[in-house]
Formats: sequence, structure tokens, C-alpha cells
Amino acid sequence: MDLITHGVVGLALGSLSGGPDIINNPLAIGALIGSVVPDGDIIYQLKGDYTYLKNHRGPSHSIVMGTVISLIVSGILRGIFSDFSFWSIFVWTFGAYMLHIGLDIFNSYGASILWPFSKKKIGSGLLLIFDPALLISSIVIFFTRGKHWGWIIASISFFILYLLFRLMLKRRVYKVLMKFFNHEKGQKIVVMPSMLRLFKWDFIMYQQKRIITGRVNVLRSYVYVRNYFERSNTQLENIVLKTTIGEFFKNFSPHYHIEWIRDGEGHKVIFTDLRYYVRGSYMHHAIALFDEKLRPIYAAFQPYSKQRNIKIPV
Repeated sequence: MDLITHGVVGLALGSLSGGPDIINNPLAIGALIGSVVPDGDIIYQLKGDYTYLKNHRGPSHSIVMGTVISLIVSGILRGIFSDFSFWSIFVWTFGAYMLHIGLDIFNSYGASILWPFSKKKIGSGLLLIFDPALLISSIVIFFTRGKHWGWIIASISFFILYLLFRLMLKRRVYKVLMKFFNHEKGQKIVVMPSMLRLFKWDFIMYQQKRIITGRVNVLRSYVYVRNYFERSNTQLENIVLKTTIGEFFKNFSPHYHIEWIRDGEGHKVIFTDLRYYVRGSYMHHAIALFDEKLRPIYAAFQPYSKQRNIKIPV
């Protein structure tokens, strides 16, 4: 979810706390801070795209870190606003923090909510990265200032119904794909919302010998097949996944393809993140070179474009 939407959601939540205006209300201030501070991991961008994308939605998007940061923020606000209890400030701050993580879990990128016990990013693939329905609901709630509960309940109900509608659309996409490809043993379908289009969904179809990607227009029940990827040799795939770049890409994306190419006496490996397709290309790639004995000699991450090469250790 984009930072602007998170901020508006935080303002909407804070407006429900009542009391004085937002500037003089530590509950609302805490809610606003809690709603945006998880994306403070953007500070990793100072060290470049590799470090940022490696850590994005990692520890800062976990329950453990959310608890720690909410306690710190609540302590600071309690020191400034002595008329409010520490725990009341903490409840609003922590609640907004968890709401941020929850919304991020609703899209395809997911969040490492269980860190440090698990680094796996959990995501449901239901909401768009920028979702107008959530933004509209939050704006309405914010402008009610917690006074017109009819509008507040209506806005919350609207968003819940919208989530159910999105779930129905996703199930519809599954049915369209099952009919289009027929049922095959060992077949797995992953459906994700497109980045910005409400009624178009991206899919990844895992079959025994290949991976198929494409898009579904759910209104027309139209399936567009984008690419067919041959699945790599399991032994070779295990070799590359044990390297630094392999470990990174495996943790970075749950859906990727590995292509082995003979390159003179050595080998070239191309990683492709299959989640995001923009302007005729997948967004993130990586490459690795191996010698004739399958020892890694070079690796580079290619974020956002194949023309960008960030060399990383092998």
C-alpha cells in the first residue's frame, strides 16, 4: 500500500479517538505516526536499491518491532501530553501500526509480520497497491471527526463489502483459469491483483514442466497468456539457490523463474521476479555467472530495469 493511503488511514483512525483537534490529541498523533512509521525502512534506500528491497517490509513490518516502536512513541507523547495515560496512547499507536501491516498483507508483496521467528512475507494478493476504495472510506471517516457514526459505520461497511467483492473476483479468476487451462495434476495457480487496474488480475500457473504467466480480464472472462517459462533442472536450481544471489532472490520473491544459459565454457543464470509486469517487462531481475565447474564468479541484482546492475558478493 502506498504511503499516502497509509497516512490517510492513520488520520481516519485518529479522528475516532475524540478529544481535542488532532494537533493537541496524542491519541490521534500516535495513530498517524503508527500508520506511517513502518515504511521508515525507506532509510535503507540511502545504501541503494539492493539494501532497500532486501529489507523492505521486513523487521519494520513485524508485531515485535511494532510493539517496540509503539512503546517508544507512546513514551515520548506521554512526556509531552501529561494529561493522557501512557497505555491509552499505546493502544492507538499500536493499533494503527498493526492496521498498516494488515493492509500491506492484503496485497501481493506481503509483510514479514512474524519476524524474527520467520522472515517469510505473508500476503493475500487481494488489494491494489493504490486502492481508491480504501482511500475514499478513510477520507469520509476523517471528515466526520468521530461525530457522525452513521457515516462512519457506512464507510467501514462499504470497505468490508469491497473486500468481499474483491475476494469474489479473485475466485472468479480462478474458475476462468481452471476452465481455460483444464485441470492438470500437480498444477498450482497464483492469482494477484494488477498494480492499478480494478478488474484485471495477473496470474502465475505452475505446471510440472513449465510456468505460465498472464492476465485475466474478469469482466470479459478473457485470458491473456504473457509468457511460457520452461522449469529449470532441479539439481542446477539447487546449486544457484545456495549462492548469495540465490538466497536473496528466494527471500525477495515467492514467485520467480531461473533460466540457465550456456555461456562459452561457463554458465549464465537469469532470475526473474514474476510478480510485477510493467511496460512490457518484469520489474526485477538478477544475473549470475558460473564457471565450467559450476562455481559462482559474478552476481548482480537488476531492480526496476535490466539496464541497472548492482554487483553483489558471490
